[in-house]
Amino acid sequence: MVRGPSPSEKVAMPVSQHSVELGAVLAELGSGIRLLPGSLVDPARAVHGAAVWVPGDPVPADPAVIIVCTGLRAGVEDVYPLLEAEGSRVVMLCGAPVGAAGLDAGKIANNVVGVVDAGAGEVVTSVARSSQSVEEAVSRRLGSLQRSLSLALAEPSPIPALLARLKRVCNATTALIDRQGEVVHATGPVPRALLFEEISSTKADTQTLDVDGWRGLAARIADPSSPEEHTGWLVVTSRRSEFPDVYVTSAVHVAASLVEANQRMGVLVRKQERAVRAAVLEQALALRRERHDAELAARVAGLGITFDGEVRVVVAAFARSPRGDQHRQVSDSLTDTLGQMLSADGHPSLITARGNGVTLLVQCGVAALQRLLRAREAELPALQVGIGRPVSSVGMVVDSYNDAQLAVRTLRRVAQEQRIMAYEDFDFATRLFADVGLDRMVAWAEDFLRPLADRENLLAGLRAYLEHDQNINVAAEALNIHHNSLRYRLTKVEELLTINLKQPAAISSVFLALTAIDLTRQPEALRPRATRSETELPVGEVDAARGATDFGNEGRSDLGVVFGPER
Repeated sequence: MVRGPSPSEKVAMPVSQHSVELGAVLAELGSGIRLLPGSLVDPARAVHGAAVWVPGDPVPADPAVIIVCTGLRAGVEDVYPLLEAEGSRVVMLCGAPVGAAGLDAGKIANNVVGVVDAGAGEVVTSVARSSQSVEEAVSRRLGSLQRSLSLALAEPSPIPALLARLKRVCNATTALIDRQGEVVHATGPVPRALLFEEISSTKADTQTLDVDGWRGLAARIADPSSPEEHTGWLVVTSRRSEFPDVYVTSAVHVAASLVEANQRMGVLVRKQERAVRAAVLEQALALRRERHDAELAARVAGLGITFDGEVRVVVAAFARSPRGDQHRQVSDSLTDTLGQMLSADGHPSLITARGNGVTLLVQCGVAALQRLLRAREAELPALQVGIGRPVSSVGMVVDSYNDAQLAVRTLRRVAQEQRIMAYEDFDFATRLFADVGLDRMVAWAEDFLRPLADRENLLAGLRAYLEHDQNINVAAEALNIHHNSLRYRLTKVEELLTINLKQPAAISSVFLALTAIDLTRQPEALRPRATRSETELPVGEVDAARGATDFGNEGRSDLGVVFGPER
């Protein structure tokens, strides 16, 4: 570089190692330069670098260096030494000096003279940018493209904003299509059915499109929760014959990565919100003795649930338990799906994974909740859903939760084909358990049935007798034992519990106690481990007489059974 202006006037000049055509330099300057008449412009002319020159400095020896003039004191006459020097020169006059427009074309001769409104520093930078290698230019352009598209993520609606920017960049219609072929958002009309048929026919990450005159590009959008799956496609399409070019392809790839990044951020936000909501719900479910927690009630209200409307606790349990290594993933998926379903339908909720499913606090009526679950049943795994009583304060969440648990246990015990049960569906005994408190009922039941705790055969006989409407023969057949053997067992039950099974009060007490025990255990916990043949009797039992007898006659001596050796 030649000697420049004084230290206060010097401008840093990027030095390029690559030659570039004059046309590229002029294109970089764009509308900021106007060439004076008489300039001999050859777009293919090779130039490299730029030198800042002020009047009085020596003229650069290399004609291929662009001379950037500044500090013209006397006007355009100051540049005459440049125009009269040996060789053809490219001269940029900065700051639009007075008299430049009237410069004699004869003075310009074989030179190229342009007037630039910008300062010398901006001109030098533009020359340096145009002199970059192809790799540098591509990298710079892609970097600029990514920065431009990334700004959309700061918008309130990032995806529509991103598609709008991509439309301007590509001069084409842009659309986001989900995996079912529905348009999530589009910047204009697109042939959705035609495009979906084309893009869904392959699993390629990126594919070019040429359908019925529509040309474009489709990029698969990866599912942030399962990288091997996808959520849809980002599509850019136009009817131009040369579409898409390399720049459009790069823009689509950048935009697709930003859509995926936005989805990942959305997943993280939902997980954080879910964790907060789960923590608040767990806190409400933990209220046992002191149920008036104003601070907790305020936190629940802050998350969108008010007790002015109908609020319920819902327990959604898997009808078939997932494998141990899949339980967490399946529970998280169910939590997300239920949360999105309720939110889309306008029902605020708090959700937490508990036990063999999820527990929800939902501002929603029973009928609306049942309709929603049945309408979206195909999107959900097989569930058994219990809905608790209405909640009018945060202190009642525990009661509603116990109801919901009781409903699920009842479904598993007596209604395998039924999938949803609400508090209002409870029979008399179950409603009694719910209102008295299942824990208390179970404690009473265990105390009442304690004499039978180690007598599984007696419990099995008693259960079969009640489940088959106190019909001895049918119950014995279900147990695969002789009816007189069942009579013997029932006699032992009467002795150990000091009751008489022909009295309604005794029957009611045994039924309620067994029901309470069942509701706190797995469905088959108190049933016999294996059926026995008629000749395989439990230890301590002897085969009863085969003659016909009646159960329940007056007096225990008339029961028609053969007593064991201890009698």
